[in-house]
Amino acid sequence: MTRSQASTGRSRVFHWSSWSLIIILLVATFLRLYRLDEIPPGLTHDEADTGHFFAAVYHGARSPVQVPYGYGYEPLPMYTGALFMRLFGPTDLALRLHSAFFGLVLLVFTYLWAKQAFSLPVGLGGAALVGVSFWTVCDSRFALNSQPAPALFTGASYFLWLALEDDADNGRWWAWVLFALSLSGSLYVYEASRAAAVAFGLFFFYLALCHRRRFGRHAAWFAGALILAGLLAAPHLLDPGAWGRTSTLSGPLQAATHGDLRPLWRNIVSGLGTFSFRGDSLVTYNLPGRPIFDPAVSLFFYGSIGVCLWRWRKPAYAFVLMWLAMGMLPTLVLGAYTSTLHSKAAEAPIMVLPVLCAVEVVRFLVARNRPGWAKALTAGFVVWLGIVAASTGYDYFVRWGESPETRAAYFHNLAAITDYLNDTEYSGDVTLSSPFPDLPLDPFIADMRVQRDDLALRWCDARRSLVFPDTSRAVLILPSNTPLDPYLAQRLDLQRAERVHLRPDDVDPYFAVFEWSPATTLRQFLASLTQTVTAKDIPLDLPVRFGDTIELLAYELSDPVVDAGEVVTLVTVWRILDPAALGPPPTTEYGYAAIIFAHVLDASDVIVGQEDRLDAPAWGWHPGDAFVQVHRFQIKPDAPSGIHRLELGIYTRADGVRLPVLVDGVEQDHHVFLQPLEIESQ
Repeated sequence: MTRSQASTGRSRVFHWSSWSLIIILLVATFLRLYRLDEIPPGLTHDEADTGHFFAAVYHGARSPVQVPYGYGYEPLPMYTGALFMRLFGPTDLALRLHSAFFGLVLLVFTYLWAKQAFSLPVGLGGAALVGVSFWTVCDSRFALNSQPAPALFTGASYFLWLALEDDADNGRWWAWVLFALSLSGSLYVYEASRAAAVAFGLFFFYLALCHRRRFGRHAAWFAGALILAGLLAAPHLLDPGAWGRTSTLSGPLQAATHGDLRPLWRNIVSGLGTFSFRGDSLVTYNLPGRPIFDPAVSLFFYGSIGVCLWRWRKPAYAFVLMWLAMGMLPTLVLGAYTSTLHSKAAEAPIMVLPVLCAVEVVRFLVARNRPGWAKALTAGFVVWLGIVAASTGYDYFVRWGESPETRAAYFHNLAAITDYLNDTEYSGDVTLSSPFPDLPLDPFIADMRVQRDDLALRWCDARRSLVFPDTSRAVLILPSNTPLDPYLAQRLDLQRAERVHLRPDDVDPYFAVFEWSPATTLRQFLASLTQTVTAKDIPLDLPVRFGDTIELLAYELSDPVVDAGEVVTLVTVWRILDPAALGPPPTTEYGYAAIIFAHVLDASDVIVGQEDRLDAPAWGWHPGDAFVQVHRFQIKPDAPSGIHRLELGIYTRADGVRLPVLVDGVEQDHHVFLQPLEIESQ
């Protein structure tokens, strides 16, 4: 072959490979950006939690390692997420664009690493599977803080391979530095990366044992890069808060250390089954039960395992097995449930392996003078990639994205409410009922989605509570999953403005909007309620203050005479004075948290019936507002007959400290007694 012919051949290869990569990137970009603002159809609490920390850094806060709870342990994605908020605004769309971007970065690094470690066709095929497979597409659209981890880890593998080239001198220091930076970066993102990082240590010893010449050339640089990555990650890894997920998910290992291997074995079997048989069952992150590969791709995947085992003396084949094993380790410990997240550090090798086998089959046919068969197989593989892409599109956007279960998992009803609030002409106070009104749950979702400063939200669960803003005009929104408590519905005169219908097959198919006057409604409601209590046997007229925070306005006991075993309904009405008087929120809470207790005491002060709850959370209290709380609890069947005292008070959730009852500024007690309750034995 002449030099001109060789140059022409290289040009043709470059031409078709470049166009192939461009097509792969275009298809992958489409699958990651199409209807990104609609599917997933809302936000999960974990995603909203992620957005909360991204937004905090966006607004100037330093990234915390330790947080009250949730998954805000990892600092690096808070800064990359804050950058996307700087570019696209502090919205949920910015969160999803952040994930889609790193999904495409993963594709590029998969191509570069597989091309460098194996061949150009393997690189293109691996990138194609990353681009169109259901798992990687789905994962690239979740707004979670773990999204940069697979991309950074795969980038570290690529830079390692650049640095280890036999024909490169050790002057390629920049590749070692980029390897260390990428590896340490992945360790600042997601705990699953820490298990996968063990693969680099194993590979170091593998080279020392099996490739001494290459090891001799690169050992110092390799060791230095690993040490540098460890030193860079040490400030994070040495903090106990950085291991929050690991410490809460170690049950199977703890059982194994005590001699019970059954949970671990079950999880290993189910984890291995996620490749071809039954995948993650959690609808939030997967089409329930859908495995990673279809049967055809699975055959090539398992074939590649055999090829890698056969060629284990070649570094690339040995390393991909190490990466696969360590990347899958969290799933093997924890099982198939949520495996789509736990396995994500191994996304690149999992997607490259089927292609590796397919390329080997094509090469085998070419070597046996079967070019026609080789071309047919190559064409078939390309066609099959198209089928995989079409299947992914249908499964993701139709079967998964439009299913009632997915819409419920992503709180579609709350998403529709926030859309309504963004579009409504109304401005002012809004009482919003929610099944999860406490932090960091539904309110964090609203923070990400409501893009207006002229709306002041009040949160409660109307199944037991209702907040009355201190205003003469407001809006009340009641989703179908948290309707107004029957007691309140019968006594409040609310005029429904409209009912917004969603999809008839939705789990929560509508929400109702009411216009009301909270001040007028509250006055009418209070007129019929009891106005006296006792503290230390001293009768007190209501209102009675509890600390400088809140005061009890009135109450009503549904029935002062009940049988043992029956349910008691107690309604109390409160006015908020100064929430700040509760003091600074403890480090274990996102905001103020308090509980109202109602206890029925017998003659020996033994509790024979109780309920401790608050459905108008204290973190959202505003001075001047009022709220109603409904306690509904059962009297013990063996409660003695006779007159019982009904005790009421309030305490802070973190430490259980009761607020003092104040009369003219003087502390009287830490509870009050309401109307006595007579219990008749059955």
